[in-house]
Amino acid sequence: MTIGIIGFSRFGQLLAKILKPYGQVLVWNRSDQSAKARELGVEFVDLKEVCQADWIFVAVAISATENMIKRIAPLVNKNSLVMDVCSVKVLPAKWLQAYLPQDVEIMATHPMFGPDSAKQGTAGLQWVLCPLKISSENLNKFKEILNNLKVEIIEVSPEEHDQETAVCLALVHFIGRGLEKFGFKDQKIKTLGFERLLKVNETVTNDSFQLFLDMQNYNPYTKKVRKNFIKALKHVNRKIK
Repeated sequence: MTIGIIGFSRFGQLLAKILKPYGQVLVWNRSDQSAKARELGVEFVDLKEVCQADWIFVAVAISATENMIKRIAPLVNKNSLVMDVCSVKVLPAKWLQAYLPQDVEIMATHPMFGPDSAKQGTAGLQWVLCPLKISSENLNKFKEILNNLKVEIIEVSPEEHDQETAVCLALVHFIGRGLEKFGFKDQKIKTLGFERLLKVNETVTNDSFQLFLDMQNYNPYTKKVRKNFIKALKHVNRKIK
């Protein structure tokens, strides 16, 4: 089997590492990442060749995903499986359905981890699947790979995904960026709760600010969650006064 990865930044490189045992991995990036590809033992090729793969992962920024799906639409092979790995799902699911040919299989996915959280391996981490138009053969094959990686599989609709990640992901990043702006940093006297907040701050600030903006702007549920959280903070603050 051939596995194509479009976008070879930090997450694309992680994806290549964990999927390399399961097929021939072909990668493409808008800037030259051939040296990094050689280091990881995968092939750096042009976009057209990546789009000939059996499975194709679109692993670019959320804000670039719609245009990338449009760009690859005329290039993908009949019966290929195209998946995204965005941290939002409602809009990418619509883009996959709207722009790709009818004879191409599609599934919206979200690995609930990144290079930092997967440093010690993928066991116990989650991968969300939103099957849209996919054969049972491909779906079962993908689930088998995830089971081999000891990943917990969660199958939901794009809407349910975005509702839940507006809290567990977007709100956590919102808090983490607030801590960063506040100047939150390590100190001599501390509690376990303080150290947990340090970890949140460290984890979210290791990701790009573009990812933070995209997960806030492209998830239809995050604005309300942020508004309610800020309202709750103001309520607590008034209680102190």
